[in-house]
Amino acid sequence: MVLTSAPPPATVIAQWRLGRVHKIHRVATGMMNKNWRVDTDTGSYVLKLFLDVRGPQLAFQIRVLRALAAVGVPVPLPVLTQHNTDTILISGHEYGVFPWVTGVHRSGLSMTIERCAELGATLGRIHGTLRRTLPTPPHPYQASAAPAVQALTNIDRLLDVVDSRNGNTDFDRLAERTLRMKRGMLLRLADRYPPQIPTTMAGYVHGDFHPHNVLLDRTDDVIAVLDWDRLRIGPYARELVRAATFFFTYGDERGFDLERAQTFVAGYRRVFDIGAPAIADGVHRLWWERLTENWIVEWHYLRKNPASDHLLAGQAALLQWWTARYDEVMTALTV
Repeated sequence: MVLTSAPPPATVIAQWRLGRVHKIHRVATGMMNKNWRVDTDTGSYVLKLFLDVRGPQLAFQIRVLRALAAVGVPVPLPVLTQHNTDTILISGHEYGVFPWVTGVHRSGLSMTIERCAELGATLGRIHGTLRRTLPTPPHPYQASAAPAVQALTNIDRLLDVVDSRNGNTDFDRLAERTLRMKRGMLLRLADRYPPQIPTTMAGYVHGDFHPHNVLLDRTDDVIAVLDWDRLRIGPYARELVRAATFFFTYGDERGFDLERAQTFVAGYRRVFDIGAPAIADGVHRLWWERLTENWIVEWHYLRKNPASDHLLAGQAALLQWWTARYDEVMTALTV
């Protein structure tokens, strides 16, 4: 299909019966799609231009959202077009409209212990519903992990790139310190490479469950889980542990709040218990992944994309904290 220039949002929104349009303005947040807020006589909506997931994949995603909504998981459902379809294709571009949900994105550090448990229960309901309504992998899921030798080779390659910049910027200096820190850790901890043991505790997961994709109300109840573009098959434990680190991280040398993270996991297991061994494997693998991957540095130097530069210092500090307290973290999240 040959794509032509995308039409103006006002032209696209006419494909829905939303009443008289008062205002349309671009929503700056969101990396996967282009979004506009549309205020009309009948309420406010989000117009989405889908860029990452389209066609049959998008139709599948919407079917999943309807299944989740049917059991009470708060997810936004598309507003039907004039043609009674979920999305519409215009000039090769696919669009959808969803109700605008008013809420806030908030770190889990501001939540009460009780709200942390309910947040975990929300993720548990998502995983449980996906497991019941969608086919699980026909064979045990084999999670991959980068060998230490491969990770060291990649670090050395990136150090050469950083060195070629002669350390002219603060980011250059931070990137070099981070890469050298990881190199030293890998040389000491190479024997902690995760065992290549498949897991049956895998299935469809949200793919990116973190504070910017969860809307809360004033009492920290979850009112919407957003951005399902990374819906995929993967280990439940990885998403659980990854979400805990995102929601409860301090972003500095304090690591993350273990009490809240522990409560979050307990809330999850209350509604969907994948078992302590699976969670322990998830903790091990995510820690190793954080040790061996360098996506922020790669985006900066290889993709020429500095959008995530601000995350590097916090991620480096979290890795140091987690490594020093590995057994403590493991115990807290698997009891």
